[in-house]
Amino acid sequence: MTGTALWCFKHEVLTRNKGRDMGLRVSGAPPFHQHATGIALTGSALELSGTEYYSIPLDRITQLYIGFDEYYTKNLVHNFGLGGQPLRIATSSGQVMYFFIDYHFFGNANKSWFNQIKAQIV
Repeated sequence: MTGTALWCFKHEVLTRNKGRDMGLRVSGAPPFHQHATGIALTGSALELSGTEYYSIPLDRITQLYIGFDEYYTKNLVHNFGLGGQPLRIATSSGQVMYFFIDYHFFGNANKSWFNQIKAQIV
């Protein structure tokens, strides 16, 4: 399974320029992200590639969740969250990442990716 991903780490959400949040809420801008890469789900990992490369071994995923939380809030997506909810992945090393996979103005493929990843880690 392959696609494109807009994503960021939790620490990037916490250290963002909050003065720009209003523009995310009311414009046609994509949701807050710091990285735009290709994404592939293999039998053993979630691989992010483009100008940078990350591999998240599936056996290191400790949490898989679709929705907002106290860090990545509705304010970071256009129309106060109507533009879709992030896919949050937490790992055993404490890393938390937020994804919008195959994002377009009216939605994303996060639910499909959630189901595919879940099927492989259960």
